[in-house]
Amino acid sequence: MITLLGRLHPGSLGVIARTSVMRYKKTDTPIDQIGRELGVDYVLEGSARREGSRVRVSADLIQVRDQTQLWGDAFEREMSGILALQNDLAREMAKALALKLLPSEQALLAKARRVDQDAYEAYIKGMAHWYKLTPPDLETAKQYFESALKKDPDYALAHVGLALVWIGLQQFGLVRPDEAAPPMKAAAQKALELDDSLPEVHHTIALIRYGTDWDWEAANEAFIKAIDLNPNYALARVYYSQLLAVLGHSDEAVAQADKALKLDPLNSLVQGVCGNTYAFTRRYDEAIVQARGAIKTSPHDPVAHSILFEMFHSKGLYEDALPEAKAFFTGIGLSEIAEVMDRGYSQDGYHAAMRAVAETLAALSRETFVSPFFISMMYSFAGEKEQALNWMEKVYEIKDPNMPNIITPAFNILHDEPRYRDMLRRMNLPMPGTERRK
Repeated sequence: MITLLGRLHPGSLGVIARTSVMRYKKTDTPIDQIGRELGVDYVLEGSARREGSRVRVSADLIQVRDQTQLWGDAFEREMSGILALQNDLAREMAKALALKLLPSEQALLAKARRVDQDAYEAYIKGMAHWYKLTPPDLETAKQYFESALKKDPDYALAHVGLALVWIGLQQFGLVRPDEAAPPMKAAAQKALELDDSLPEVHHTIALIRYGTDWDWEAANEAFIKAIDLNPNYALARVYYSQLLAVLGHSDEAVAQADKALKLDPLNSLVQGVCGNTYAFTRRYDEAIVQARGAIKTSPHDPVAHSILFEMFHSKGLYEDALPEAKAFFTGIGLSEIAEVMDRGYSQDGYHAAMRAVAETLAALSRETFVSPFFISMMYSFAGEKEQALNWMEKVYEIKDPNMPNIITPAFNILHDEPRYRDMLRRMNLPMPGTERRK
């Protein structure tokens, strides 16, 4: 329902994302409080009951201002026709809100493929784990998406889910980019062939064009396509903000990040990626606020801990940076790094701790895959420019998806280095802090 309503009346009907509204499930939070916390004028509440193969949904549309019921109804269908039920509900809600549906929107509501209930539930559970982005959660998400595809091999969203898992695995250095790229691209392409009207499909393709192909124009087009299909798609907007920041369009990047936060204010991943955008645009304090917000709802979020680590380092707050560094590496499955960091710190302070971690990761990379980006970053934090540049060259050579993050404050000390500037040129990226006009 959230996705469907978000695609109606582009730009005029703001619909809060599922991740944020689900926080109110099974709570007694008053309607007016929900309205204030989410910044909405209306709340759609209701209940669903399933008996055998049939489902009954009751729904009420409440105006937050005076908590009056604008509309209410009940619908009953076979579970396989749940999407048709959603369409009917959306159509009635549009009438209650006095929205005049465009022909394209009427066509959207008339279209509803039958869905396997077990496949749908597996997809929803898979996405819930994917959002956490820890190694165990990514593996669990993968199992759910594969289970969904066993039930329904032509379920486009489950193929999207598999592509997202591979994107997450390579982003945190859990698999080599050349191992992740083929199944990731195959899953995204299959989803596109099955249903090119889904915004999730184009968002996933945008992530691949951005992180794997470094094709900024194609990534930009795919993000815009996803947002055009669903202007309320917070995840697409926040990742698009990151692309804009990397390309030097800082004001537009922040605008997209802020919009994403309004649409999904309690989503830790949206908060974390938004923090990244603020970091890329040198808004350190705002990045810290978002990362801390993410950790409140998802304590082990590796994205948020990475941002705090980097921001505290960039501000010279080394005592604060150290525990965040430990939490980040623990979050991506390298818990032994915390002990290395403590040992280095006790011997010769913060920069020695960073150097010890860099050397440990470099040694580990001779036995198993470790993203050279993390090694380069740690050498940069240790103040060792040549080593940081040497490892950054390896990031470029293997087409690591973290390469666009070369503009992050972690590499501030490299800005005057000719090799760093040459890598920016090869990536067709501007110097950090340089505002480009489209």
